[in-house]
Amino acid sequence: MARTIKTRTLSGTNSAAPRAYEAPHAQLARRAAAEGVVLLKNEGGLLPLAAGSRLALFGAGASKTIKGGTGSGDVNERGSVSIWQGLADAG
Repeated sequence: MARTIKTRTLSGTNSAAPRAYEAPHAQLARRAAAEGVVLLKNEGGLLPLAAGSRLALFGAGASKTIKGGTGSGDVNERGSVSIWQGLADAG
């Protein structure tokens, strides 16, 4: 039995190659993200986690992190890192 899967039209471009004008925008976005990070109160010295510690992530957003929304919240990113991937990359 054949199934038809609906496709949706995405805004932006299908090309993974960044355009020349995007480099300064990416640098600004990276700086804004770094400066906008919220610090946690480290009660009881829990952070940083010791190497080899176990950590549980719950929900689909851990591996398929939502970068924006729909309508005016739509985001066309060239790349992103999920919460899971960021933690894995950090060891």
